[in-house]
Amino acid sequence: MSHLHFDLVGGIAGDMAVAALADAGADFAELERRLRDSRLPVTRVSLDREWRGGLAGARFAVEVERQPPARDWRTIRALLEQAALPDRARGLALSIFGELARAEARVHGCEPDDVHFHEVGAMDSIVDIVATALAVELLGADSFSCGAVPVCAGSVHGSHGELPLPVPATARLLVGFTLLPIEGAIETVTPTGAAILRALCGPRPAPLPPLRLAAIGCGMGSAELPGRPNVLRVLLGERLAPGSVAGAPAARQDAVVIEAAIDDMDPRIYGAVSARLFAAGALDVTLAPLQMKKQRPGTLLTVVARPELEGVLSGILLRETTTLGVRSHDVRRTELERRFETVETRFGAVRVKLGLLGGEVVNVSAEYDDCERLAAAAGVPVKDVLAAAVAVTVEHGSPA
Repeated sequence: MSHLHFDLVGGIAGDMAVAALADAGADFAELERRLRDSRLPVTRVSLDREWRGGLAGARFAVEVERQPPARDWRTIRALLEQAALPDRARGLALSIFGELARAEARVHGCEPDDVHFHEVGAMDSIVDIVATALAVELLGADSFSCGAVPVCAGSVHGSHGELPLPVPATARLLVGFTLLPIEGAIETVTPTGAAILRALCGPRPAPLPPLRLAAIGCGMGSAELPGRPNVLRVLLGERLAPGSVAGAPAARQDAVVIEAAIDDMDPRIYGAVSARLFAAGALDVTLAPLQMKKQRPGTLLTVVARPELEGVLSGILLRETTTLGVRSHDVRRTELERRFETVETRFGAVRVKLGLLGGEVVNVSAEYDDCERLAAAAGVPVKDVLAAAVAVTVEHGSPA
């Protein structure tokens, strides 16, 4: 399980996020290729190396539009929906902009679709958000956390005039986050940066979990801060369940349950929708029969996911099923540490999933697709291969 932690040393902006993710290992050449192929009107992007406050990192830049139009959320949404992007990246980009639109709508007292983005509607900001979504996908991150958010006092001049820091939309997006006052008078967190944090880390961000660190990335900002570098640092690694540490309990994680009750959809569609949900990061997708109004038989489609994916997965349900709305609620999920191994049975090699508690294997599950394939080749029932795989695993044990 790949986890990404945002260490907000000097804040976060869209370009800082892209640079940090690329510095952590997201292939920039592939990122460039996907942006070129996206059909977005991207002109030119670059990634350069810089030093800031004794730290080496990257700086991401987009060739700016000369006179960018003030695009509204409806226009930007259509732009992203029509772009040639992987499903997960598109969903994440839509989720980030959706967070921005809702925050701006509350600030200006209008509907989200009527929000006109000025600075954030420029193509460089759109590219920052799309590139962030693509980089997250390239890194394979499926869970996220962040530290305290550094903010300065003072004001900044924008399209609406002089605004206090953090600017109103950013402040809305950071509700539920821990703010850390620091010296300086710059915008350490832009609306784009705050929307990225909220879309990925959720409204109640988790602290850094136990992590086997694999990579570090630094994204450089353009301004100077007294006493600290204007840098966003990201930490990427394998998330470890507390249960894998001797004496620690099983891991408890925040999750969200998203539900839709449906009584008017071709049942053949459920398989495709479930596959899309899993591909976008859902932890579990289940179907259960319901009796709905007017005695109609229906289906309850339930999705369990990390909180940061609620917007992405709700969007899939709203776009790809006939439901007119979804409901969601927060839950706590207790998890075993998971590890995958391959065992040799008399039928052939089978992958098995191990569930560990405090370093002890307490559950063994054989990969069904492997067992089905071997059963067909040997002309035996699938249950025989499943049993053989579990028996070999139990007999020989598994190193903790």
